[in-house]
Amino acid sequence: MTYVFPFWSYRRVDDTAVLKNHITGAQSVTGWDSVEALQALYESPSATTAVPRVAEELEIAFADRAASDTFLSGHASRQVDRLPKIEQIELTNRCPYTCTMCPRTLEMERDLGDMSLELFDSVMSQISGHTSFLALHHFGESLLHRGLPDAIRIAQSHNIKTGLSCNPPSLLPKRAEAILAAGISNLVLSLDSLDPEVYKSIRGRAARLDVADRNLRELVRMRDEHGYNTTMTLQMINMRANQAEADAFLAYCADVGVDRGVVIRLERWDFDDETVAELGEHTSPGYTAPCTRPWKSVAVLWDGRVVPCCHDYDGELVLGDLRKETLEEIWDKPAARAFRERNEEAAICAKCAFGQSFREARRQREGFHTFHRETSDDSSYRWEWFNPRTLGDRDTRRWYDGFDVLTESAV
Repeated sequence: MTYVFPFWSYRRVDDTAVLKNHITGAQSVTGWDSVEALQALYESPSATTAVPRVAEELEIAFADRAASDTFLSGHASRQVDRLPKIEQIELTNRCPYTCTMCPRTLEMERDLGDMSLELFDSVMSQISGHTSFLALHHFGESLLHRGLPDAIRIAQSHNIKTGLSCNPPSLLPKRAEAILAAGISNLVLSLDSLDPEVYKSIRGRAARLDVADRNLRELVRMRDEHGYNTTMTLQMINMRANQAEADAFLAYCADVGVDRGVVIRLERWDFDDETVAELGEHTSPGYTAPCTRPWKSVAVLWDGRVVPCCHDYDGELVLGDLRKETLEEIWDKPAARAFRERNEEAAICAKCAFGQSFREARRQREGFHTFHRETSDDSSYRWEWFNPRTLGDRDTRRWYDGFDVLTESAV
């Protein structure tokens, strides 16, 4: 009898698959037959199917449930890092957009402000040698921060690559040139509709499609003309208002010349059911593995306060203040340790869709086999596109794999 624990996933690549253990992070390329065998054992522990060697090597298959529990307990006791990764650092929480699907629009009550470059430099000094990549956003439009190019250069001086998620109407050519020249590694550009009125209805009055289109094309032109090594992803959030636009959107991505186009799922956040119903059908995140963020990472607000993760948009659970303490001190203080020990009971975790998915579907297989990717019922329906001219030319795959996209296959 073999017990296969649920915290694994696969991603099919032609006739092979990438198999991953989401507790340890270990992954391996294997034959498709190994995935089928593992699936059979997961669904029926008494199946006579031979255990694929790769499943044992990745510590996915065990002799019994007790052996699996011993493995999980032992790993949990070892998984607290000396320093957390900073998942996102918020340069500003100011934003001209009123996105219907963003909790900043509907729920955020904290004060508005910009992070000082002195504080930013101090944080970079603390994570230098420990962090290789940093997202320069949280709940604001970072393009509004005057010191954004300087922040990119400061991070680079500490050997930290930077990425940014932003709105194309705010990425005016002069601003775009400044951040490209500063050395930004990755740009994620949000464009939720190719219809001007729909786009404006989703992201507010500041969302002008003509400006977005002009800025995007100029951005790509500057990147290509000057040889900047910046990866560009254009993304659309799948909602009721735009759900018929996926194919047209991906064709537009190819026309503009970005490196990747992707349609991502709508996150529920902690919105009430009526709000979610208005936005459209949200897709369950698919996470049935325990949330590792309390043991691995934090997010930093513009004023230096440290929160557990990128889902704390309002500074609800503050672990410490980088204006008064070091990151190492915050990570080891009683508040942080208590949160790790009781994170499922914390209010912010109790209402998190990812945590709910774990608790409600802990032992379920459905929705997990592609982890946070799902396949459309119509196999010809495309949700993701890669530019064949640039794929592999830039350091992009790790960044891409972080997306919560709706499909497992690139077209």
